[in-house]
Amino acid sequence: MENPEPRRVFVSGRDTRLGAAVCDYFAGRGAAVDGTPVAANHAATAAVRSAVARAADTMGGIDTLVVAHGLPQVAATGEQSMAGFWRHVDDTLTGSFLYAQAVATHMRDTGTTGRMVLTTSRWHVGGESLSAVATAAGGIVALTKTLTRDFGAYGIGVNAVAIGAVDSEWSICDAAGGISGDDAPIGRGGSVEQVARTIGLLCRPALGAAVGQIVNVDGGFSRNRV
Repeated sequence: MENPEPRRVFVSGRDTRLGAAVCDYFAGRGAAVDGTPVAANHAATAAVRSAVARAADTMGGIDTLVVAHGLPQVAATGEQSMAGFWRHVDDTLTGSFLYAQAVATHMRDTGTTGRMVLTTSRWHVGGESLSAVATAAGGIVALTKTLTRDFGAYGIGVNAVAIGAVDSEWSICDAAGGISGDDAPIGRGGSVEQVARTIGLLCRPALGAAVGQIVNVDGGFSRNRV
């Protein structure tokens, strides 16, 4: 019988507000949870693979991956340094790819089916002073679609959650874009706990064919289809 809940969850960026909420969500449902802090080198292949291998050994395997991120890079385009730009893209987009690659390899080699949820910003649509954020976030949207095709044969489902108007480290993106949670169609901003519950739902194996999707958690701001 298929297990209805994830049992062994790896969370990158576990010490961010969202990462901590995700850890609490799964731990509260009896899952083993491991992962890496935001200070880890998410763009280093060897470091990511080592962290995943260690977590798999500690938990007896991995059946769920959630990728959370640290601080975004907000700067006027004319003042955006290339070092800052690529640091953000590497930490988020490259990191998402490397964690997905490492966990998928583990799942494939052990015959473990599973689910992955990448997180990104609703500002993948672009916004003032958000060139680095939009570049990385747009890449994660495309990556989600691609990983679904690459990993589907191994029984691995991949989705992403695009976050905005949520009280977290990423609220500075909304401020740069000129919105606040109070402006949301629902009349208030969201919380990282609400995002964590959405992620928890997407991680349920019973969702089956519900893969390759970008789910917006932004109070109803987004009207795009991705």
